[in-house]
Amino acid sequence: MTKGTICIVRHSFYPSELNVKREAQALLEDGYAVHVICLRGVGEAKREIVDGVHVRRLPVGHQRGKILRYLFEYNAFFFLASFALLGLHLRRRLVAVQVNTMPDYLVFVTLIPRLLGARVVLHMHEPVPELFGTMFAEAWYRGFFVQLTKWIERISLAYATRALTVTREMRDNFGRRGSDVNKITVIVNVPDDRLFRIELYEHLRQRVAELKKEERRSGVFRVLTHGAVEERYGQDTIVRAVARLKDDIPGIQFRFMGSGSYLDEILEMARTLKIDDRVTYVGFVPFEAMIEEILAADATIVPQKSSPYSNLVHTNKMYEYVALHRPVVASRLASTAAYFPDDALVYYEADDDRDLAEKLRYVFAHPDEMAGRVDASTSIYETYRWEREKKKYLGVYHSLLSE
Repeated sequence: MTKGTICIVRHSFYPSELNVKREAQALLEDGYAVHVICLRGVGEAKREIVDGVHVRRLPVGHQRGKILRYLFEYNAFFFLASFALLGLHLRRRLVAVQVNTMPDYLVFVTLIPRLLGARVVLHMHEPVPELFGTMFAEAWYRGFFVQLTKWIERISLAYATRALTVTREMRDNFGRRGSDVNKITVIVNVPDDRLFRIELYEHLRQRVAELKKEERRSGVFRVLTHGAVEERYGQDTIVRAVARLKDDIPGIQFRFMGSGSYLDEILEMARTLKIDDRVTYVGFVPFEAMIEEILAADATIVPQKSSPYSNLVHTNKMYEYVALHRPVVASRLASTAAYFPDDALVYYEADDDRDLAEKLRYVFAHPDEMAGRVDASTSIYETYRWEREKKKYLGVYHSLLSE
């Protein structure tokens, strides 16, 4: 006997969207029947049960591109998800629907189920006006759409029964724009402990230890980042910093994983600066290979550039690096500095490749100190592990569904 049925709606893919997967699994383990409505990738089944979660995939893809492409995708998904959700509610009588943004207005797919008694939880993953303003900074329509998305944000939060977001800074930002912060709970965007916990990878650590022993003999110093390769995420800052260090640290190697619209520019920049032999694009690799790459890094970098958007959010990769006990070098952003003090991470001034080069030089020269910073960041991370954040997350539903 279940506590009831909850559906999560997300304009993304499942189960590859790990944040949605960890939330769905948490609800399932707490006794709810869980359904997910999401995008359908190439070769994916329309319907599938994944580890107990019922997945309905809609025939909408996802491509990064211009504004018209985003609007087409969002609206096509909104239309199809509205009908899929209504059908599910009529069959199962949902007790709650969780909508994970973007876009914010996706929450209105719940209109009829809400009128029929379902509670609505809106998970605000991104500050859309700030993100839109950053992505389309040069576009003539930027001002109009930023104001439009601020209005949509307010009415979406007002409509939802409860809301979740990922940092205190985002919650406070919603409040400054007129939303009721008392209905918003902060669930820090940490990875699932079942995937990102150092004890899980003892079988890789011996191989990594042998590799590092050999690399130390040859003077190799690995720096690494992974994730979307976009101009705002700052991989170019790392490339320029590596160019500055090529003589001081001859063995420096920058390795990165992921994909995005800025990939060709990054590789061309490395060629132009004559350091393409020190820059390795790893591409997409199996999950354990990604973990091994992280474990083998002497320094992991979170190079996000400073913007109204980046000063409100945290990146998943920062917590993944901390969870795997790696030294983290990060651009100094308000949201990050509010959670991790200077003795836990090594900060450099955002967008400043000269300062990043200095900080990497310092990391290279002070391995013992870096071990202490790893201990400090790990200690802070323990207070935000998913096992802890999960209790807050489930607590929202316990409170909501007991009203």
